Amino acid sequence: MDKKINMRYFNKRIAKHKASAVIFFFLLFLNNVYSQDFKLAGIHYAHYPNSAIKDVSGNEEISFHEFGTFASFPKKYKNDKTALINGVGYGFVEAKMYNSPSFQTNEHKKKLQTFYYQLTLAHKWNEKWSLLVNLKPTIASDFEEKISTDDLVFQGAAIATKTINNKFKLGVGAVNSTRWGSPIVLPVVSMHYKNNKHNLNALLPMNIKYTYSLLPEEKFKLGVKYARNGANFNISATDFGEIDKINYSRANIGLLANYQLTKILRLEAYAGTSTGRIYRLVDVDENVYNFDSQTAPFFNIGIVLVSPKRE
Repeated sequence: MDKKINMRYFNKRIAKHKASAVIFFFLLFLNNVYSQDFKLAGIHYAHYPNSAIKDVSGNEEISFHEFGTFASFPKKYKNDKTALINGVGYGFVEAKMYNSPSFQTNEHKKKLQTFYYQLTLAHKWNEKWSLLVNLKPTIASDFEEKISTDDLVFQGAAIATKTINNKFKLGVGAVNSTRWGSPIVLPVVSMHYKNNKHNLNALLPMNIKYTYSLLPEEKFKLGVKYARNGANFNISATDFGEIDKINYSRANIGLLANYQLTKILRLEAYAGTSTGRIYRLVDVDENVYNFDSQTAPFFNIGIVLVSPKRE
């Protein structure tokens, strides 16, 4: 009996080690195909404090609280060159408007939500070239009425990347994104540079990030980051009259710090200045009303599950 129990325990340990090895080498494959490190799952919170609305006579202000979570479920094919990643995500945005003559109270809240499914195909042609194709249908709404096709936004990307040398990768492609508010198709250039303690990742013109490793095994990194951020929501609330959509965008510039809690678990913090803060209300006749706000600080914190570093 003891031998059977020991054998069963031994087999479970072998199966566990095999599963860990498969995940490890799969994540290394993804890390090689992607221009930036691959995140398996995570949660984050962002806060944008009160910011004065431009070109108004009163002291109108707006602030944002944002929460998001996501998870990805990868599958590697037998040819060792192709990976398929299914992902899901949820986002919550609470916008607060202060001292607006459009509402009866001094503080008015608007709650918005997003749900998305993401399908990513990563394929490595050879030692030099790889391809990434991403499809991301998103439902973005205040959910105060039944979901309709107006709540659906399609986003996606296609990027081909060439490995120039063991330090530098360069890619080109196109992205359909709401980072500028309403959906827009943009040409993009991806870059990944790593040399000793220096690491540069970019998907221009959407974001660029530089970090410098301060501790052994890259456990702690400090750096700077620029990121364009935005969203597009369909609404049906009567408190906005004939308004049919809300969209916004902003450019965040600041310092970031990443601390590797374990080999695959990372704590992230990002804070700085949020500028170019554009807010638009679109009515049922497609008329657009802008109410941009002043530059203001922001901060973002999160914890993510990432691909392990190559030994």
